Amino acid sequence: MRRDQPPFLLSCPDRAGAARAGEPSVTVVGDFDTGLAEVAVSGRWDAGLKTTVAEVLCACLVAEPAGVIVDLHDLSDPAGASAALWGAARLWGAQTPPAVPVVVCLPTAAPLAAILTRCGARWHLPVFGSVPEARAVLKARAARPDRLVLHLAPDVDALPLVAQTLGEACAAWRATALYRTASAVLTELVANAIEHAGTGIDVAVTRRPAGLHLAVHDRDPRFPRGPGDVAGDPGDPGRRGYGLRLVHTTTAAWGAVPARTGKIVWATLTAADANASGPRRRARTPHPAS
Repeated sequence: MRRDQPPFLLSCPDRAGAARAGEPSVTVVGDFDTGLAEVAVSGRWDAGLKTTVAEVLCACLVAEPAGVIVDLHDLSDPAGASAALWGAARLWGAQTPPAVPVVVCLPTAAPLAAILTRCGARWHLPVFGSVPEARAVLKARAARPDRLVLHLAPDVDALPLVAQTLGEACAAWRATALYRTASAVLTELVANAIEHAGTGIDVAVTRRPAGLHLAVHDRDPRFPRGPGDVAGDPGDPGRRGYGLRLVHTTTAAWGAVPARTGKIVWATLTAADANASGPRRRARTPHPAS
């Protein structure tokens, strides 16, 4: 799957299995409460792993997390060949609207750590010795006063509360032009979680400078299917999967990321998405280094 095209479905490989086979791997875990994304890179650094990491990082940034932690504890890179990519990732995050801090974690004795420490001031790249340390620092910086959270039972009776809360948020944030589209998208994502996951559901609506960020967390690890995988007439709202076609065509970007329990399905909307019609608008994605 190309990770620079929507939907951004960042499924995780079997990292333990890859390690036993001696294969490189890249895994992503999102945290609903903090909004952080953690990317773990393992194996020997080579051109193939570089391409995969760059694509995954770009897809993470499109999801507009509160921060990205890159865990390099299991990366084998004694020559420090990967250093430039981590500096580039920091730059991509700084240029992503809104800006997303990117930090790296690795053993302080690793040769790559010395290289990144020397270049850190130039790249403005924070380097931490452990993931918990990086998580604590980013969590302290990730306070989001313009974020409303709901914790719901898997019951369709919760859908009116979702729409009501979203309406109140849009009114308070002077984003009423987005309400109709955002309500349709969020209702679809929550309804999917109710129908397919059947677990407790967490919903977050966050104000962004250009619009809204919507996130729905459930405890089922199965990802939604992309709209291209849905059979049937897209003009028939009674067909299963039609709602995801609506999500695909009315948002700036959408996707899913694994969580420690289940998954997080997210979508972003801007004023342009509320007013535009015709072909799908696509979010700007960072361009991976060659």
